[in-house]
Amino acid sequence: MTNGDLNFQPEKFKAFVRYLIQVAKEKRCVPYNVLENIFGLSHAQVGYYAGRLGDYCLASELPLLNGLIINTTDCTPSQGFDWYRDEYGRSWEQIISECWRHFHVASSREDQVRDFAGRDSHIDDFLNQHLAGSAT
Repeated sequence: MTNGDLNFQPEKFKAFVRYLIQVAKEKRCVPYNVLENIFGLSHAQVGYYAGRLGDYCLASELPLLNGLIINTTDCTPSQGFDWYRDEYGRSWEQIISECWRHFHVASSREDQVRDFAGRDSHIDDFLNQHLAGSAT
């Protein structure tokens, strides 16, 4: 499928990134169907957004937030996550731990907003660099 087939929306992707950061802050995982319902996406679209999230995390040197997206059958990431896990060089368990540790909620107000302040413009820069050529 191409980007156009999946109706990729940069503004929705920004909210998707922010939501997964919040999931990490709360030290939890989120099932695909919850993301489908919250963001109004099909299962295939959630998979596409999860892949772009993995690309964003790798390019931004962040822990792989897409590892927090799980299926309801066995509570593990989809097979598509395997590539990101191998590229990152860590086990899924290590990735989850790194996400939770990296986005841990601190007590100071500055630390509480540090992962969100300026995030949208950073995501815009990433999308302009990495996805501009894939739009159809």
